[in-house]
Amino acid sequence: MARLTKIHVNLISNALRKRSAKVPYNPNWQKIFSELEVGSLDESARSLLFSKAQLHQLNEMSAAYFGGELLTTSFEGTRAEVAQHSRFEKLATITPDEQYVLIKPQPFYTGISAECSLRVPLGEITKLLESQAQTMTHIVIVENLDVFDCWDGFSVEAALKHALVVYRGHNSLAKGVKGLLQRLPNRIEVVAFVDVDPAGIQIALTTPNVTQILAPDIQELSLIIKSSSSSEDFDMQHQQVKYMQQHQDGWQVIQQFIIQQKISIKQQHLLAFKLPLIMHNRTSKYKPSTS
Repeated sequence: MARLTKIHVNLISNALRKRSAKVPYNPNWQKIFSELEVGSLDESARSLLFSKAQLHQLNEMSAAYFGGELLTTSFEGTRAEVAQHSRFEKLATITPDEQYVLIKPQPFYTGISAECSLRVPLGEITKLLESQAQTMTHIVIVENLDVFDCWDGFSVEAALKHALVVYRGHNSLAKGVKGLLQRLPNRIEVVAFVDVDPAGIQIALTTPNVTQILAPDIQELSLIIKSSSSSEDFDMQHQQVKYMQQHQDGWQVIQQFIIQQKISIKQQHLLAFKLPLIMHNRTSKYKPSTS
């Protein structure tokens, strides 16, 4: 059975701090009750009740479970720091990907093979960007890890020869990459290198500060529709298509091409057919997300 998480920690802490006599018996509290077996259900089975004695027991049981009293134990810091006082280090507020990003070594580390990649602390990257203020003008965020690994095999514009190339992270924008984008000087342009499909466009639209998409020319893309585009994959991305249609102030030409032709061409196909990549400017002025 899965362990209690930070969500459950916060619920228990709030109940203890407020000395709550009743909490809603929702799925989260059901999980807590299942693990700690403290409290009693009301007649409707919609609320979990705590007497003063049961709140005291909840405090003791949660302390035994998490390795420290929740009202006094802090989960602030890294997992290594939290491990000093709790057996559940994964409750730490700082996750492993939050202070690091995965980058290609060039142009900073010229003595390392282009096939390699480096996991670098954010603070170190900030220093490197400052040291190359005259030549560093772009950062490329790459959607797929295997494509990131093969970055040196793509044909890109001369302006990107000295770009900082960063892996976006699994599933969603990694916290480290998000932190890096928040620290970037205004002089650096952010380029999204994504799949040419609705999901890729949504990634570009939702990644902070992106002003350009890296993709082949539309005419070049048209040449590989028959061999590389999957209409079945496009049809599975109806939510992403809807998002694109609601945000048509992005890359209108590419977005219209994808929707009209039902395009889903992956980055790997762009590499396989050695299509040159160019930067497509955002159609309208970018408004940074406030979230």
